[in-house]
Amino acid sequence: MRTRVALSPKFLILLQLAFTYPSVLAYSSGAPTSKCGNLIPGHGATPLDHSTSPYSIQVDRTSVGSEERLTIEIKTSGPEFLGFMVQVRDNSDSIIGAFIEHPDGRTLRCSNELDTVTHSNAESKTSSKFTWKSGPLTEDLDVKVIATVVQDYSNYYVKLQSEPIKINGAPQPEPESEPESEPESEPESEPESEPESEPESEPSASAYKSVAYKGCGESKNCFGQPANCEGSGSCDYMFTWKINDAGTKMIWEGYRKGSGYVAVGISKDSNMGQDSMFICNQGGVKEYYAKGKTMPVPVTQSSVKLLKNEVKDGNLYCSFESGVSYEADRKKRSLDVNIGEEKYHVLLAQGDGALSYHGKDRIASSEPQALNVVQASVGTKSNLLLKLHGICMIAAWIGCIGTGIIFARYFKTTWTGQQVMGKDRWFAAHRFLMAVGVVLTIIGLVLAAVHLGGWKYNADQISNNPHPVTGIITFILALIQPIMAFFRPHPGTSMRPIFNIAHWGVGSIAFMLGLTSIFLASNLVKVTIEPIGYVICCVVYVVVYVLVHLALTGNAIRAQAKQKTEVHPMTEKGMSAEPNIDDLPGRGFRITLLAVFSIFTFVIFIALTVLIFRSE
Repeated sequence: MRTRVALSPKFLILLQLAFTYPSVLAYSSGAPTSKCGNLIPGHGATPLDHSTSPYSIQVDRTSVGSEERLTIEIKTSGPEFLGFMVQVRDNSDSIIGAFIEHPDGRTLRCSNELDTVTHSNAESKTSSKFTWKSGPLTEDLDVKVIATVVQDYSNYYVKLQSEPIKINGAPQPEPESEPESEPESEPESEPESEPESEPESEPSASAYKSVAYKGCGESKNCFGQPANCEGSGSCDYMFTWKINDAGTKMIWEGYRKGSGYVAVGISKDSNMGQDSMFICNQGGVKEYYAKGKTMPVPVTQSSVKLLKNEVKDGNLYCSFESGVSYEADRKKRSLDVNIGEEKYHVLLAQGDGALSYHGKDRIASSEPQALNVVQASVGTKSNLLLKLHGICMIAAWIGCIGTGIIFARYFKTTWTGQQVMGKDRWFAAHRFLMAVGVVLTIIGLVLAAVHLGGWKYNADQISNNPHPVTGIITFILALIQPIMAFFRPHPGTSMRPIFNIAHWGVGSIAFMLGLTSIFLASNLVKVTIEPIGYVICCVVYVVVYVLVHLALTGNAIRAQAKQKTEVHPMTEKGMSAEPNIDDLPGRGFRITLLAVFSIFTFVIFIALTVLIFRSE
């Protein structure tokens, strides 16, 4: 028996996908906090020498006072750059100060709030400018700006430095001597010393906590991200709301770390479309409406009244009032609102720069809320169904279908003559794995559809991450395969070669799209998976999968060559021989490799499952 062996182009495509996808992922949303110390991107390449850098770190002055602002700019004299990570450090290498304005980036907390800034998108840049503010200092301090600048995935400069900067400390005021003289007088010293300690402790405790948190769950509703951050005062962004005593106005408060924008919307469902929304930024507050999954439109005749708007310690806070009911209007609004009688989902989002697609920085309440009733907490929608969707798809395409392809391609000449329920072992295994894979794919799609309530994606979301589209195409192709197999022509008929090509082609495209969809899940909005570990697992699987194919292809080539050189002893005497039903040489190697690969696949499945369940 002869077996045709040819290395399919799909495996070269998979290998290319494995090595190119991490480079795309690396630029999407900035550096992680795990790089706060060494500022070295996890790209695996060697940092370039500073002497060849076309990038410079410039400051508007080299001497600033305590709590004064400094403008920092990254400039290029050559190629554009994609990413950066910037800090200000003193001579002991401690990170100091805070970035309070960063239109080209987003802030991180490495040692303290807002002490690091990184890029927030993958666009090419010729310059990036930030405003940094030193903390209160009583002594002079020498500092410098430290920045890592990424030209592309393999080329980056680590810890480029600005010229030295001197911070002139403000001398400690001496009015403290006066209170000391009073206690010396007489017995009043003890009573006065106790009250003095209390006022001093209060400001220090509240200095890092916005007034937006005051009264949460008692006098007003609060909803923020991450989950349950309202009680601890640790929200990245949040909104509060309550109805006034007269019942005629809604009082809203918005807060976010950093100085971009923060938005709140009210909707009949948990997705954007047919919504009324308010967006706060440094310029004030504006009312918008959305008639679908498109860019929101400003309301031209809004009754919203701004009460307070400020940026304090680099964080945005706004307060405003709106009406409690208004009707939809083609030119003004797209949703009938009656807060006193209806319930609405609350949608939150934040962003930097101009209003745009929010990516992962958005959440929605799990249930419709009676906005005029104060509740202890407002919960977000559980993403358990989406996690189960992901596990089903990984089990289908990594656990079953990948192994099923290997059975069909390399094991037709193994276990020759041995059957299971009237079918060759390889075919029985192939059919079983493929059937389970298709069933899991259907279950996974149903779980996602139930969670989302149908198709909820627009062009902006798909361009940001095409996972929904690649997933749907994969599902359709997966359904076509068993239908084709059911109607396959008998061996030896004229249509059989056409079926073989079609079955192979559809299956190959489905498998590649299935793996692509799994890769793209690392950057989804509704389930925030730790991307580095997830992508590493996916890349390792693809690489090992390709190596297994190469090893089995080599085994088949050697086995065929060996089979050609063997002559059956009875044919030498001109006698007819019995048909050779022995396995192709290399049987033991193939079975051993299959067993090892199956164990490896199970380990990868478990690792990805753990990462998915640990996601937010």
